[in-house]
Amino acid sequence: MITVMVFPSLNKIGVLIDFKINQDFITKVLCINKEKPELTCNGKCYLTKQLKKAEKQDQKQAPNSKKERIEILYYYYKNTFNVLTYRYAYTPKINTTYNKNVYKSAYLSRVFRPPKFDLI
Repeated sequence: MITVMVFPSLNKIGVLIDFKINQDFITKVLCINKEKPELTCNGKCYLTKQLKKAEKQDQKQAPNSKKERIEILYYYYKNTFNVLTYRYAYTPKINTTYNKNVYKSAYLSRVFRPPKFDLI
């Protein structure tokens, strides 16, 4: 998904890198103004043509990528909401009773006393 979101910006960068690598070939063979060297185009006309083509492709892909982003965010929100409601809705309640007064002995209460600490 990340490549789909980043792809439009990478498309233009790819065109620029291809132009820089093949600039000599583009100037000699693909340039529109190769018969007019006084214009000193050096293939920039071909570059602008390719950049416009890449921009049109980006515009065609832009609505689809925005729609996919919205669907991804909605789906993520929906999942977190369901997990939270599931966790809190189905927590088991443990009913336990604890009786402290099960066994009392007069002897034990006289023998066992809490420790005393002297604070200086």
